[in-house]
Amino acid sequence: MRIALASARELPRVDGDLPCLAAACAGRGWATETVVWDDPHVEWGAFDLVLVRSTWDYVPKLAAFRSWIDRAGRVTRMVNPAATLHWNLHKGYLLELGRCGVPIVPTVLLGAHEHADWDTLAADHDALVLKPAESAGSFATIRIAAADHAGAAAHRAAHLGRDFLVQPFLPSVLDRGETNLVFLGGAFSHAVRKGARWDGEPEQSRGLVDPEPGELAVAAQVFEAVRRLGHGTPAYARIDLAIGPGSRPLLMELELVEPSLFLDRAEGSADRLLDALADRAIT
Repeated sequence: MRIALASARELPRVDGDLPCLAAACAGRGWATETVVWDDPHVEWGAFDLVLVRSTWDYVPKLAAFRSWIDRAGRVTRMVNPAATLHWNLHKGYLLELGRCGVPIVPTVLLGAHEHADWDTLAADHDALVLKPAESAGSFATIRIAAADHAGAAAHRAAHLGRDFLVQPFLPSVLDRGETNLVFLGGAFSHAVRKGARWDGEPEQSRGLVDPEPGELAVAAQVFEAVRRLGHGTPAYARIDLAIGPGSRPLLMELELVEPSLFLDRAEGSADRLLDALADRAIT
């Protein structure tokens, strides 16, 4: 097997998954190459698989990124599959999952040129979270006082042309942090608890944790919904949860494109991902 580990030319932080994957592949006699996704000289058809990893600079180059997914997907196997990557790039998927019964953080999707009724959006909330529907690494994600309608409008205006999600701020994100559950080949692998992260701030990881039964139950609902929506079982997935009112776990994001999987913190996890890749390479 020859695998391309798709990354970016410049990374805002070290990708700890890459060396773990390279070492695990070497142990199986598989060749790996870390490749810049938008390098025009790469022959993607020379690889058996392209594993999307730290392509973290795609946000300002979104059209080119989507084009690359299609172009590479025509000559080799993309993991996760191209259709799933496209679907997951726009966080409107949250509303689709919610309609399938997944408990999500209450979310309003504002189209790029849609009028926002901030009085209605802010009703019954002390603070709101605004995030672009197409973003990575907490790009342009802010927490703002619910009464600060002018600030919310100004933030949206500063990113004109982008769809936005508006959500209530959950205090548990500060008090407890969010739980990131990593699934490889559809099976739970490990979970990390990390602190809140806003635009421009470094990641604040708190290390491995054992998820609560309720969190695993929500994850099972997510996977069932993803299958119902036609995306099968992803080779890798990160399910980010926070605790909402009534101590209920709520889905914040489902990461199927380029999430950190924290393979450097969970022994054997890189091999579990390779098992999933092997299954897909022979089907």
